[in-house]
Amino acid sequence: MLPADEANRQYFRESYRKREHGWETEEPSPYAVAFLQRVRRQVPAGTLLDIGCGEGRHSFAAWRLDFKVTGIDYEPLALERARHFAVVKHVDGIRFRKANVFSLPFPHSSFDVVLDYGCLHHQRKSDWTAYMASILRVLRPLGFYILSVFSPKFRLFRASRRPWHIAYGAYRRCFTPQEISALFGRYFEILAIAEEQGEGRGFWHVLMKRRTEGGTMPSTTRHNNRITK
Repeated sequence: MLPADEANRQYFRESYRKREHGWETEEPSPYAVAFLQRVRRQVPAGTLLDIGCGEGRHSFAAWRLDFKVTGIDYEPLALERARHFAVVKHVDGIRFRKANVFSLPFPHSSFDVVLDYGCLHHQRKSDWTAYMASILRVLRPLGFYILSVFSPKFRLFRASRRPWHIAYGAYRRCFTPQEISALFGRYFEILAIAEEQGEGRGFWHVLMKRRTEGGTMPSTTRHNNRITK
């Protein structure tokens, strides 16, 4: 059996190679855009990191709102598509680069905003602490964090008693608002939680602001999909 990380990588590699996946390629989520518009009023022309940017749809949306955008993904084919769309859309200035959320290649406090549309819900619970430490390291004090994750109404979880699912080797997990608050409440003020409505429902969209208090940043070492505290 493949390690969890490699199984996820293989799933996304094949999805981008075949261009057969279940997510939107070009149009950004209106919920994410609404949060970006709200944040822009607080940090005009701020720096933004798009984690797991895929083909870049949310990177382009943030760029159109005058953010200075860096998009990262660990799948080269996703970045290739993002750069292609940048040329087609005449978008100049977004940095797309290969990187892993657990080893972000940026100095401390590099970004005013971190956006995660669909990265966290592919991480196992044992990796959440390392994920949090990585995000907090690059996000500035009082910076904003925009998160979109599966809810229990997502189609893969509707008939399931467990909050996780593995399909085609990829791990997915759904969250409740209570779990989101428990995971992030120590480090972030939760400004808004919106449940996606309509045919594509099955997501929570969350806007948060980093607290100035809340204890020390979690410190973890990650080895072979395990966390050593």
